Amino acid sequence: MKKDSISSMAALAFFVGLMLVGQTSWAQQFSEEREAIDKARISFIDDYAAGRVDAIVAAYHDDATFAGTLQPFWLEGKGEILDLWTRYFNAWPRRQLKFRQPIVRLYGSTAVETGYMEMYMGDANRNVTTFIRYSITRVNEGGRWLIVNMNVSSLPGN
Repeated sequence: MKKDSISSMAALAFFVGLMLVGQTSWAQQFSEEREAIDKARISFIDDYAAGRVDAIVAAYHDDATFAGTLQPFWLEGKGEILDLWTRYFNAWPRRQLKFRQPIVRLYGSTAVETGYMEMYMGDANRNVTTFIRYSITRVNEGGRWLIVNMNVSSLPGN
């Protein structure tokens, strides 16, 4: 083999190695980001069941928007979101939430999650189950994935 061919092959191997290292770092970062979003979802489920309004509202960005199954209009900002969750938790002392088929797509410091939920609510007189499709957009600020927009709607026929 000629000296130039050996040098070219060594350079190629070096650059391929750099690319693989870059991919590993990117894959590791994606995995870490995905894990952080999964943890945020699990915390939301736990806080929902326990009725921890402050923890639920802390998951939202200050100027977040929310559209849910219980009101006809968009809520804007933490104050309106706090009011909704407070009234909801007071009306339904028993709650459970299950996320189904969550899919998370990362776009830099923004994540879009879509999927389905099963929402169980109960009081002294009745139990209600609602099947929901959802979309949650989060931004990463200071290492926290904060909800900037959440839209939930009942599935047809529900």
